[in-house]
Amino acid sequence: MHTISRQRKRQEGLSTAGWIAVVGLFGLIIVTFFKVFPMYYENFKVKAALERLQADTEIDAKSKRAIWESLQKRMFVDEIRSVKRENVKITRKDGKTTVTVTYETRDAYIGNLFIGGNFSESIVIDR
Repeated sequence: MHTISRQRKRQEGLSTAGWIAVVGLFGLIIVTFFKVFPMYYENFKVKAALERLQADTEIDAKSKRAIWESLQKRMFVDEIRSVKRENVKITRKDGKTTVTVTYETRDAYIGNLFIGGNFSESIVIDR
């Protein structure tokens, strides 16, 4: 009979402090997701814009200006704001044009902390 009363006094479940910790951790994960997802989504849009540029046969692959203007239009339509002209490198070698976009993005996280990422995408236009 003594063991039955001891079993009833055991804690079952989380205490209030435990629940606060779990909810706080879950909230931190949610905030992190909502800060990181837009960065990767924008990178997916950059990658898609480059792939469309590669598939476009109307662009003169020898003209850096034509390539930049076409890419700029695609980025404007897709609302890509992190990529500037200095982030785009266009090189031509052995009849192939390589377009490389390297950029950094960052956003405020919590308080004075920032979260960010470095991205680099490239395509080869073989025309």
